[in-house]
Amino acid sequence: MINKGDDRIMLPAVELYKALNKAQQQKLFDELQLAYDKLPKSTCKNCARCCSIGSPPAFFIEYINMYRYVRDHLKDRWQDFLSKSAEYFYLELVDVNQKCPFLGDDKRCDIYEVRPATCRFFGLLSKQEFEKGNLNQGLQYVAKKLWEDHQIKIPDEIANSKIEYCGDVSNSTGKPVPKKELGIIIGELAKLDAYFFPEQLVDQEGTMLPYPVHLMNTVLGDGARARKLKIMKEYADHQSRELLDPIVARAAKYEF
Repeated sequence: MINKGDDRIMLPAVELYKALNKAQQQKLFDELQLAYDKLPKSTCKNCARCCSIGSPPAFFIEYINMYRYVRDHLKDRWQDFLSKSAEYFYLELVDVNQKCPFLGDDKRCDIYEVRPATCRFFGLLSKQEFEKGNLNQGLQYVAKKLWEDHQIKIPDEIANSKIEYCGDVSNSTGKPVPKKELGIIIGELAKLDAYFFPEQLVDQEGTMLPYPVHLMNTVLGDGARARKLKIMKEYADHQSRELLDPIVARAAKYEF
């Protein structure tokens, strides 16, 4: 989704590695893991329904943690991840077939060890807590604005999509986790992002973007968002990838 914070957290590879070094020197990845460890262990039936409706937002500290994991352990998957992430970056809102680029063909997460907190939270809340918010209201607003401002038609299947409560997730405590406890963990991750960006930006959730969006901000740089609306419109109007395919090919050549 187009996010107001995108242009303020675009870090080219050189700056990204400075952030990685800072995180390592100040042991921020250790603090990230400590925050994750406060969550109970959970299991599910691996239906992948939650992974098939998009890639959830992640803090910047989570993104660079994922980046180094892919760099160090999944070199044989670089091209696949990059190609799928580039497609997702541009077509997330106009192609009903888009899903999280890190979801494998076996319906398992290829980066499970470094999945973001938003993935780890899924299924931990009670059904009552989960259903309190209107989770698809934001997509409907984005669809309305894209049509009014740019005449880009978002498919109804996407605009009206909704993350349903999943009762197939169980956790080691045997009971739901209070929303307040998850909020505390979110606050801890936000504090880690404040090592890299102004607190005001972090407080506005401006550093929370889906992993593929974070990644393409690094890979494609400043021109990524500038081309986004044009590519979305071309695909929405004509199902054409003429503008997109050369960008996907270039992104696939990136080396972590």
